[in-house]
Amino acid sequence: MRRRHIIAFLIIAALPLAAVLAFPLGAGAQEASTPKIQEQIKDLNEQVKKKKSDLQELETKSKEYQGLIAEKKLQAQSLEDQLALLDNRIAKTLLSIEISKNEISALELEIAAFERDILEKEQRIVHERQLLGSLARQLYRTETSRSTFELLLSFKSFSDFFDGLRALAALQDGVNRTLEKVAALQRDLTAEKQGREDKKALTAVRKSELEAGWARLEDERALKDAIITETKSSELHYRYLLADLKREHEDADTEIEYLEKVLREKIDLADRTRGDSPVLSWPVVPARGISTRFHDPEYPFRYVFEHPGLDIRSGQGTPVRAAASGVVGRAKNAGLGYSYVMLLHNNDVSTVYGHLSKIVVREDAFVERGEIIGYSGGMPGTSGAGRMTTGPHLHFETRLRAIPVDPMGYLMRL
Repeated sequence: MRRRHIIAFLIIAALPLAAVLAFPLGAGAQEASTPKIQEQIKDLNEQVKKKKSDLQELETKSKEYQGLIAEKKLQAQSLEDQLALLDNRIAKTLLSIEISKNEISALELEIAAFERDILEKEQRIVHERQLLGSLARQLYRTETSRSTFELLLSFKSFSDFFDGLRALAALQDGVNRTLEKVAALQRDLTAEKQGREDKKALTAVRKSELEAGWARLEDERALKDAIITETKSSELHYRYLLADLKREHEDADTEIEYLEKVLREKIDLADRTRGDSPVLSWPVVPARGISTRFHDPEYPFRYVFEHPGLDIRSGQGTPVRAAASGVVGRAKNAGLGYSYVMLLHNNDVSTVYGHLSKIVVREDAFVERGEIIGYSGGMPGTSGAGRMTTGPHLHFETRLRAIPVDPMGYLMRL
């Protein structure tokens, strides 16, 4: 009796195979990949390869200009040398812009290739699942539509019966392989989607760099034009200009150091700034980036004096806010000269806000963090800009015991 039940079970399991073996398991819809998508992926990869080759050539040229810039830095004591240095920087910036464009183009091609890969794998997964669903439905219909006796009568011989058993084993193996294939495709699909997101994030970074490159190019061209205008292409006028720049810088530096010492002896900041964070807030949002950094090696007048702060790009008339609570130590309106505000904070820290087109605080007043103290300037020939500014920006300094320090060590991270 037990043997008959076993045979009956095997018959029930094996007989549906005659109906389901018509489905091509191994082919998987010819791997479910369309030749058109594969051709598109191949073409995109070729384009990416070409873009990367172009990038290598541009980067080689960029290094050549960097060498020329380094050479001219050592010679930039004359007007001719200074203009040659700026020409090389402009050329290098143009190359940097071209490099960024090519990188963005290559990344967009890679993203497109990922999109095609993802589409192909999604189609393959859909096909494999449809295949499994068809097999399962066929098995269900066959098993529920026949009795054991009917199934037994459908065999002509025991040879047919054992053929059915072998077919059952083949089916089980095929189903298992298909399930494994679907799982592998799912893993690959997840990896492809992550790769696509990584490329998108990198593209956003490169686009930001491209925007910064255009801004830098604008600054460099403006500086060259300003030097030519100020000096009237005269070497003698250029010498006078450098002397004026040096004097303007030294006067402001000396005044700030003196006021820092005198005012701290008179003002008790501890009680008035108690509880305020030592971390500085950004005086303006650096949405357009920083054009010149603290002690920037690329600062064009570095051989005259070190750049003592950050030049933060900001539109003319942008509200400038106190980086921390403190007392206004100096609010200097110099007309068309260099106008600035100095704030004294706790912990021997002070901040300076330069090229202000308008100042709205008075000396000795207490200001809260984030309070508007003035409006940015820097447009050549406008109020508060001073000599040799290249365009609208805020010059921001952080000082510790009157000595300039890198503001990036104090400003909150964005």
